[in-house]
Amino acid sequence: MLLLALACTLIAVDGDTLRCGEERIRLIGIDAPELPGHCQKERSCAPGDPIASKEALAAASRGTAEIDRQAYDRYDRTLARVRVNGVDLSCAQLAGGHAIYRSDWDLLGEIGIGCGATKQLTSIPASPRRLSSRAAHPAPPATEAGWSYRNCGEARRAGATPLRRGQPGYGAHMDGDGDGVACEPFRR
Repeated sequence: MLLLALACTLIAVDGDTLRCGEERIRLIGIDAPELPGHCQKERSCAPGDPIASKEALAAASRGTAEIDRQAYDRYDRTLARVRVNGVDLSCAQLAGGHAIYRSDWDLLGEIGIGCGATKQLTSIPASPRRLSSRAAHPAPPATEAGWSYRNCGEARRAGATPLRRGQPGYGAHMDGDGDGVACEPFRR
């Protein structure tokens, strides 16, 4: 693998795409929420807050960058693994809940393994029903609808809390009062 230090300022286009001068760089292995008006009806787009996702990528992109170019997509973007100050940006977006893992977009399987995405993330749908906080909460069955952190401790370690219904990483099993906000801070 060839890693090159870049002499440009990375600019976040959205939560999974950067610009370096004229080059557009698409981060491999992840899909971030689309900016308003960009999710076409026939597409299944990643859930979450697209503005927060873009802002998180912009913040993580400040510093010395290295690009591992792997291919080009149909939009002529460079498909790459990008590290800034030693931090993999795909991993950072996953850990922060700003993107979802896509194994079919992980060209060499590096993100799934390197970011622990295939180990940390389980596929759990968000449940719209309200649960009593006293009720036992078995983990919901896995589906292809989305993914969830296993528990609030894992979500807190990733810096992704609190999580809201529809946001990547949210799971009804972590929302004890069923209000749509999981792993909220304790109020005294």
